[in-house]
Amino acid sequence: MTVFHLTPVRNLPLIEEDGLRTRADLSGRLGPVDDFDQAAPGTYANGKRVTGWLSRDHAGSVSGELGPGLVSYSVDPRKTLAAPASLRDGDPAAYWEAAKPLADWQAEGEPPTDLEVHTNVPVRAKYLQLHAPLVDEEDLGDYAPLVAAVADEDRLSAKALMHLAVIASEADFESTDFVAACALAWRDEQDSPNLVRELIETDPDKVASAALAEHGATAPEVTGKLRQILDETREWADSQGLEHGRGLFARTAAVLDVLED
Repeated sequence: MTVFHLTPVRNLPLIEEDGLRTRADLSGRLGPVDDFDQAAPGTYANGKRVTGWLSRDHAGSVSGELGPGLVSYSVDPRKTLAAPASLRDGDPAAYWEAAKPLADWQAEGEPPTDLEVHTNVPVRAKYLQLHAPLVDEEDLGDYAPLVAAVADEDRLSAKALMHLAVIASEADFESTDFVAACALAWRDEQDSPNLVRELIETDPDKVASAALAEHGATAPEVTGKLRQILDETREWADSQGLEHGRGLFARTAAVLDVLED
């Protein structure tokens, strides 16, 4: 059974790398361990769980609270605890007393649309799918026309431009640059497993340069900024004795390394 998980966009690269880990509900709903969390039974308590929603529509309705990063993964309905989100407003003990395996909710008929599904085991990266972040034109700012033109239409260019946007963020993971990078990186349709290899073989520097030239009139302020980032990256790569494409990957990696700190 597929469930959906929400998280701030800064968590998406970590999730892709490591999966959703226990001892931290990456949706951000738990925050500090509080009375609600402590009332959870057994190994579901004290942050040792991952929370998803059965309905993608309901997940989208709370993205403003929990973050626009949308992730889906599969669960065994028999090995979960699930309860309606509406019960969160009451006594924490009552919420957990009403919780039962997702399989039981399904056996009784149509489950509540706001059903929250809790697992107490890690969700590994190979069982995850990262979707397009739930962001709009306001969230993307000047990047909006570029994302609209490239993200779904040209995945190779989108991946190359993603690296420039990550570098442009300067490790500000709340910035429009980083939000746009995530919108370029992940879409609802899964990428071909050969996409990264194709990007490497084609040369990400050349792909990014061609994309900036093609879409310069689409988003002139953004493409001008990213062109400057590309030029700076080439200079940096030359100083390090690296090929330009490898330099682009290296500078991106340096920014993302900050997420682990």
